[in-house]
Amino acid sequence: MAVVAKSLQPGIALTSSAVAVFTAGAGTTVVSASVLSNPTAAAVAFMLQIQRSGGSALELVPSRSIQANGTDLLPELGNLVLNSGDVLLASGDGLVCVLSGYAMS
Repeated sequence: MAVVAKSLQPGIALTSSAVAVFTAGAGTTVVSASVLSNPTAAAVAFMLQIQRSGGSALELVPSRSIQANGTDLLPELGNLVLNSGDVLLASGDGLVCVLSGYAMS
């Protein structure tokens, strides 16, 4: 088994509609760290979901706000295990999302 540290999402600007921020490939992926930053001048609400392969999207964070020039380290994603085809979705107009973790094969 090989374990490789990876930048799962090097950086994506979110919109007001949910978009896929990461889709797990073959093997198992573990999210080790994540951050949402708000570079805007106003508070922004965000939502985070997980969609297991072949399943429906489930709310991990139904709604939370990040103040202007603030961050959220998303403790809900700490050590989250993703299998092939699992997708993380997020929305938050103007927020920036970065994810890192490990891929195991």
